[in-house]
Amino acid sequence: MKEVYQLKPTNVDNETGSIKFGGGTCIEGAWPKNPLGEELTLLFSIETNMLNKLISSLGLPPNYTVSIFSTYNESRYFIDDIVFTGDDVEFNYICKGYTRITIGNKDSYKEGGVRVSEKKLTLSQRNLEDIDFPAFSFISNDIPNGLVGYEKLMKEYIFIGQLYSSDLSSENNGILGLSDSIGYMFLKKKIEDNNDIGFFFIQTA
Repeated sequence: MKEVYQLKPTNVDNETGSIKFGGGTCIEGAWPKNPLGEELTLLFSIETNMLNKLISSLGLPPNYTVSIFSTYNESRYFIDDIVFTGDDVEFNYICKGYTRITIGNKDSYKEGGVRVSEKKLTLSQRNLEDIDFPAFSFISNDIPNGLVGYEKLMKEYIFIGQLYSSDLSSENNGILGLSDSIGYMFLKKKIEDNNDIGFFFIQTA
């Protein structure tokens, strides 16, 4: 049995802090771009106060925002820019800047990239059976069924959850390449650069 916190849309402001798909976010410096010069798309952001409560081992600084960015371009095939299945070549390629995870303070709010419609989120505790393959977005540091090739990451990274493409936006169909793609979020155990605090990638069925 695994306990996860499913991300569900809400119209109510979170008492414990901001958590949302899309919109704008707090990021230090310029909006991130990939090596092709394309501005990355903001997928998800969550305040560190909330994330620390959910995954106590993180120890992130309080009152900051963690943001997940990824390459998206509706006019070209971009899945290969962000897919990782455990291969070193894939890892090194993505780390050039095709996805990005950042942390920023509340004084550095910005908007940019292909804008995903903002959706405020709430957390719903949910238990997964050992045979479940979750097709929804959630926060948890329990590795879900379906994720492959992650073993090499565990020495330097902590798993914090997944984003399901269809949850993100009905306007940008396949924001993660395909409507059933799943994006996986890992944070570095040792953060040295606030504009590069983790590794985000997708896998497809």
